[in-house]
Amino acid sequence: MTLKHCIIHQIERSAPGTQISVSNREQVNSNTGPIHSLIEQLKQTYQRSSQKQYGHFDRDSDDNPLPQWLKEQQQGKTTFASISLRLLEHFQQLYAANDEVFSAHLLIALETVLEQDLFYVFWVNHIDANHIDSNLDVAGARFVDTTKLQYAAKIYLQEWLELDSQKYLSLMATKGNKHLSEAFTAAIGFANGVDLAEDTGEFLAIVDQYSESIDKDKVSEYRGKILDYCIEQDKQGRPVVFEEISNQLDESSPTEFSNFVSTRQQTPKAEIYTDRSSLKRYVRYFGRDNNMSISFSSEMFGEDIVYDPQSGSLTLKRIPQSLKQQLQRSVSSPVEASDKPGSE
Repeated sequence: MTLKHCIIHQIERSAPGTQISVSNREQVNSNTGPIHSLIEQLKQTYQRSSQKQYGHFDRDSDDNPLPQWLKEQQQGKTTFASISLRLLEHFQQLYAANDEVFSAHLLIALETVLEQDLFYVFWVNHIDANHIDSNLDVAGARFVDTTKLQYAAKIYLQEWLELDSQKYLSLMATKGNKHLSEAFTAAIGFANGVDLAEDTGEFLAIVDQYSESIDKDKVSEYRGKILDYCIEQDKQGRPVVFEEISNQLDESSPTEFSNFVSTRQQTPKAEIYTDRSSLKRYVRYFGRDNNMSISFSSEMFGEDIVYDPQSGSLTLKRIPQSLKQQLQRSVSSPVEASDKPGSE
C-alpha cells in the first residue's frame, strides 16, 4: 500500500441556521508520519463497519461533479489538492440547504494498492477531554475519534473507470442525523447498486440446499467453515469469494461448492458482500419478552432443539450444564410443608 496524497480541510456550523465556515489547505499534507497512522486507523474502522453500502455514482443526478473531477485528476489535468478544494466547496453548498450544527474535518486521501488507486473521504470527528498541563493546571483538549466514524466513502478508481461495475463505490452514512447523512451522500454522488440483505439471503438459502446434498456427518463441519469464513470477511470489510470457500471446504474437490452456488444463483456472481445482521440471524436463533430470553446456535435446531408449529412448543433435548445445575437445585430443595404459611 502506498499513500500518494492526503489533505485535511475543516467545515462547521457553530449555531443553527448560521453560515457554514471552512478552513482549507492549499497544498497537500505530508503523507508520512502521524497522518499515515491516522488514515490507517480510519480505514480499519471503516472496513469493520456493518453500516457500509455498496454501489456506484448516481448517473441520474444533475448535480454530481465528483466523477468528472476524479477523471481529470487521473488524466493529469488537475491536481489532487485542486479537486479536494472543489469537493470542500461542494460540501459547503449542500450543507447550506439545512440548519444542522456540525463540526468536522474532511480528510481526503488517495492510495495505491496492488496497482489499484483508491480514493477516500473521511468525516473526522473529535472527542473533548481534559488533561493536566505542565503547570499542573487542568486544561481542555480535543482528540481525533477514530473509533466512531459517522460518514466516509471509498472509491476503487480503476474498477470504476475500466469496468464500471455496480459496487466500485462504498459509503457509510449513519442514520443519527438524516439531513447530514443525505447531504454527505449527495456530495459523493452515491447510488445504491447492491442489496446486501437480498444477496446474503440468497446465498444462505443455497448453503441450506448444499447441506441437504452432502453426508449428514459433514453438515455441521461444512456449515461452520462457511459461516466462520463469511463472518471473518465481513469483519475485515472484504467480499465473500465463493472459490475461496470452496477450496477451504474440500481441497480434493476445490470447485464443488462454488459450482453448486453458481448454478443456483439468479444472477451468477463470483463474490458478494454480506449483510451482518442477516448472518447473525442465520448463525443464531434468538427471542425475548418480559419473562424469557432464548438464544441458541442454528446447528442445534432440528436435533437438540425441536419446534412443533402445531402447538407452538419448543423442546430442548440438551441444555447447558450451568442451567441444568440450577434446575437440579430447584427440584432437590422443595419448600417443606411446615415452612408454608398457615402450617401448624
